[in-house]
Amino acid sequence: MGILFALAAVGLYCATADDGSGDGPEVAEAPPPDAGIIQRNTQMQPQFEIPDEEPDLGQPDLGQPEAETMRSVRTPRTCDGDLDVSAIRSVATQNSRQVRACYERALKQNNLLQGTVNVTLAVGRTGSVEQVRVGGSLRDSEVFACVRRLAQSWQFPAVTGGSCAQVSIPFAMTPRP
Repeated sequence: MGILFALAAVGLYCATADDGSGDGPEVAEAPPPDAGIIQRNTQMQPQFEIPDEEPDLGQPDLGQPEAETMRSVRTPRTCDGDLDVSAIRSVATQNSRQVRACYERALKQNNLLQGTVNVTLAVGRTGSVEQVRVGGSLRDSEVFACVRRLAQSWQFPAVTGGSCAQVSIPFAMTPRP
């Protein structure tokens, strides 16, 4: 059977081969490579050019700044009173769940959130909170605002020896396992 295929292939070749007599069909010559045909380069070439960096010229000169005529200066309050350390610890412990709840809400949005929340309070003569500052390594403004709102309502024992007492309470915030 293989011999039959070979003979058929040789016969087909001979039948279509040009014997030079010109009896067969004419074959047109291929046009030259540049005859209106767009040549494509297969090498990768950049599609855009990245310009060299230029030095930053800064903001334009807007002239001289206007002179300030009035300025508000906030002087830090000096608190010379005292609070018992055990009373401070007791208030911190009583409110730690609320502080933790502020953190847990933010933890749902960012499960890697952790750090310290430092609450600095100015406690008035009667034990009420007069001023609150919140900061720390946690760096989440929503947690800080939540803790600030809570701390405004905290109640301490009366301050001794002055008009107010400065209190700093750190809270360590880490996700629970």
